[in-house]
Amino acid sequence: MSVFKAYDIRGLAHSELDASFAERLGKSLATHLNANTIAVARDIRESGPELHGAFLKGLTASGVDVLDLGVTTTGVLYRSTVDLPVDAAVVITASHNPPEYNGFKICNGKLPMAGQELQELKNTFDNNVFRDGKGVVKDFSDFENQYLETIVSNAGIPKRKMKIAIDCGNAVPGPLTIRLMEKLGVELIPVHCNWDDKFPNHPPDPTRPENMEDLAKAVVDNNAEFGIGMDGDGDRIGVVDENGKFIHPDRLMTIFVKDILGEREGGTESERTVFYDVKCSMALEEVIYSSGGFPKMVRTGHSFMKRELKENPDSPLAGEMSGHFFLNDRWPGFDDSLYNTARLLEIIAREPSPNEGGPSFSDWFEDLPNYASTGEAKVPLSFDREQTMSSVIRVFSDMNSSTVDGVRVRYPDGWFLCRPSNTEPILVMRAEANDEEGLIKIKQDVEKRLGEIINLEKFHNA
Repeated sequence: MSVFKAYDIRGLAHSELDASFAERLGKSLATHLNANTIAVARDIRESGPELHGAFLKGLTASGVDVLDLGVTTTGVLYRSTVDLPVDAAVVITASHNPPEYNGFKICNGKLPMAGQELQELKNTFDNNVFRDGKGVVKDFSDFENQYLETIVSNAGIPKRKMKIAIDCGNAVPGPLTIRLMEKLGVELIPVHCNWDDKFPNHPPDPTRPENMEDLAKAVVDNNAEFGIGMDGDGDRIGVVDENGKFIHPDRLMTIFVKDILGEREGGTESERTVFYDVKCSMALEEVIYSSGGFPKMVRTGHSFMKRELKENPDSPLAGEMSGHFFLNDRWPGFDDSLYNTARLLEIIAREPSPNEGGPSFSDWFEDLPNYASTGEAKVPLSFDREQTMSSVIRVFSDMNSSTVDGVRVRYPDGWFLCRPSNTEPILVMRAEANDEEGLIKIKQDVEKRLGEIINLEKFHNA
């Protein structure tokens, strides 16, 4: 399977991705984009220094000047595309994947390279004909300081004292997050905020409840207001409430929706359109409507979300079930764990502390309907991806459905989603209904239609 995926380049370090590959990729990118200046960052993985050095060698050999941001988050890299004079930006990371993986996330200008654009880069890579030049590497590791100041001036310092816990999963955001909390005057309970490239405590993926157990304990033990988990490269967040209960990211997104749309009363439809991906709950759609917004369901994937915002620049917000949130009101529409954390703190701190009669964190979700739902099931893909999805679409052809990303089937009291993953050989499935009885009926109908062509055990147990 090619390391050129739908959203990025990713594979096993030292075998699929080695120094030779990285150097050639650097030459390919410089040639393909005809770029003069590129910002580069990397995460803490053991293979990072080797890939980073070789990648920079390839870039400079093809005439690119490199602004080297050093070891830092994807959010910092994204911000460099706004604040620094670069043609492109690349972070060497495999996000929350196991330690033996690594990869490259690439921005052409301010937008991620994805889909067909990555395949065209692969063609340049395969052709093995590159331009020559003599670029230089410039140390821009101090850009982190400017980045932190930008967050503080944009989101503001919380209006009251706060105590929260943050779990960075021993991944790259840890030390930078501590610095940000100090600047914001927040009392921080740090959980796994030190770097360890083996991720010994749990995978840095805050959208899986099992990865948030240490955070939940820290919140309860320290009487924190709530807890935030960050992912491996610093572009996604997840949360737990004051009781350590996991809050799904689509429910967390409602806090941003209510706040941002509340500032846009009387705005045009385009100024109140909110994008969300096909995995999100009916509850999110209802909150967008009730807040005076216009919900639009779109394809999963951070690159696709950013393109939606580029094509709809008046839209203030997009978000995904995976914990990617793209604030596009006073921030330039890219996903960033640290910035989204600062904005969340800003909103929560407008209300009095729970110790002084203000709402607890769980109260912010009290008015949301609690629909019955499965978890996000990862069902192994046994046969050809396109053939399987054609079969799925066919067996549901008698029902009202959306095929913007896989197929999301509408039932009278809920929905069922089946979409092929862009990063793994799996089908992602999820179902939701008004109540448990309705969910059982949907699962029974799905079994009747798909049970003979797909093993649905993981879906039923999700």
